[in-house]
Amino acid sequence: MPVEREGPNGATLHEVKAGDASQLEIASNLFLKIFPEDKRYLPYLYACTRGRHPSHPYTLDHVWLVQQAGEWVGLRIFSHITNRAFGHGAYIGFTSRARSQGLGGWLVEQTLAQLDEDARQFGKSGTLGYLVEIERPIDAGSTEERAENEKRLQFHRRCGAILLPVPFMEPVMIEGVDYISTAELQDEQPRPMHLVLIPSKAGAALQNLDIVDFVHGLYLDVYRLPKDHPFIKSALSYVLS
Repeated sequence: MPVEREGPNGATLHEVKAGDASQLEIASNLFLKIFPEDKRYLPYLYACTRGRHPSHPYTLDHVWLVQQAGEWVGLRIFSHITNRAFGHGAYIGFTSRARSQGLGGWLVEQTLAQLDEDARQFGKSGTLGYLVEIERPIDAGSTEERAENEKRLQFHRRCGAILLPVPFMEPVMIEGVDYISTAELQDEQPRPMHLVLIPSKAGAALQNLDIVDFVHGLYLDVYRLPKDHPFIKSALSYVLS
């Protein structure tokens, strides 16, 4: 399925490239508006606009903007893991005026279509889907935060989400990146998350999912952790016991 550049209610899709200063500014402002708690990760957004960043050797990255009625209303950051048959969805979000219009489901469909195209570039027939880390409602610090986490989880469930049965800790940042320092992340801590697969049609048709491959793809190839890292051992302790 090709990527559809036009979506519900006249929404249009635009890929942000590193050399386009005006769209980079739009993307960064929208990121801060939608994900204000993650402002420290703006350098990651900039890195992903390069497509193949040296600090991300195993991913092909994308940053998309959604425009509707002349206003920028949505942001998507995701990657194809080049040596796997699946991708990683880092961020998806919309401004308040653009919600409840079907834009989220449409953007998920377009993400899967793009990952199919990306997979074919690397000699694969297509993708099994993409992995997402979702905040666990049980860890919320307030009633409002819990409701928001529940809402995110339900959105992904409507998109066919499969919760993988592993204890997952989200690292603070990709190991060894050259665009953000340890000092800039000193107040950040790893977080327990739900690890979720948003499957493509091929992924949804599988009788058995290779949990080890998914865990390795995210931890080794996206976050670039060493193979003996405690997070990997913990995530696979149940699967390999």
